[in-house]
Amino acid sequence: MAAENGYLDHPGERKVHKNAVPRIGGVAIAVAFYVSLALIYALFHDKLRGSMMYLTGFSIGAMIIILVGIWDDLWGLNAPKKIAGQIAAALMLMPFGFVIRELNIPFVGIVQVGWELGALFAIFWIVGIVNTINFIDGIDGLAAGVAVIISLALFAVSIATGQVLMAAICVVLVGGALGFLRHNFHPATIFMGDCGAMLLGFVLAAVSIKVLFQNPSVSTGPLTSVLIFGLPVVDTTWAIIRRLAKRESPFCADKQHIHHRFVDIGLTQRQTVVALYAISSLSAAAGVIVALFGNDKSGVIISACMMATAAIGVAMLSRMTASRGSQIDCVCVSVPEQNASL
Repeated sequence: MAAENGYLDHPGERKVHKNAVPRIGGVAIAVAFYVSLALIYALFHDKLRGSMMYLTGFSIGAMIIILVGIWDDLWGLNAPKKIAGQIAAALMLMPFGFVIRELNIPFVGIVQVGWELGALFAIFWIVGIVNTINFIDGIDGLAAGVAVIISLALFAVSIATGQVLMAAICVVLVGGALGFLRHNFHPATIFMGDCGAMLLGFVLAAVSIKVLFQNPSVSTGPLTSVLIFGLPVVDTTWAIIRRLAKRESPFCADKQHIHHRFVDIGLTQRQTVVALYAISSLSAAAGVIVALFGNDKSGVIISACMMATAAIGVAMLSRMTASRGSQIDCVCVSVPEQNASL
């Protein structure tokens, strides 16, 4: 069907794949996600009855992000329209309790920010994570595998703190991502497209609000969230700083992401993905430890060490690839470009 209708991602200068590959795999992830959620609710509705409000908001917001992703994959959306769709999906969560009303700041304690500011924080977090996952979807199997790692970390915190619905959603996401990863690991036979990447990011962001930001059992929620989402957050932050330093738009595509740099220094796609899985796992594990066993002091120390390590690693990658002449200048696009990686 994808080939017959032209829904293919073709090779290009900002892409690493060599052959045209279907880019609508996100639809399969979306279908599996909703079917699994319905099945879980049917089997455990008595235990989840009190969480129906959250599940409703989840379903509405996820459907909007899926439709935005499908439209982008099939016909293309420019960055402002895509961001507007992501904000609309995030707004759908606000009436259903996905608001960051307080922040657990190290050495300060709980700071109440109110509903309005809390809603802005939540929207910023959701849209940010949606794009971080979308940005790392530039090499076979990376986004799906990192989503699994983050989901498992959130699942561990959910189980430890008694958040049954969030744990169930994490299980659903792990199942859908692993099922897709079977066909997306190098050499990929299908790409998830923006539909799949944005859905994964949306679900992870929404779950993390409940599990990390709204959970009184979690120490230093903001630091913990950055650690658990470490790899995509570092990659996106680096991309934004790099592009702004060159006076380019943060939403222009290039071939200078962390995964591109690993390939540039001689690693294969599989070696790159496995190495980044390990890095993401280390960061997520540190986040879980801080969330469940840490305090303000340990949280700050671990976070500072991880951030320093990330900064050194990024600097080393930049130096190692600077002389290779393989970097592609930033180019603004408004067409589907799965595996090009914004």
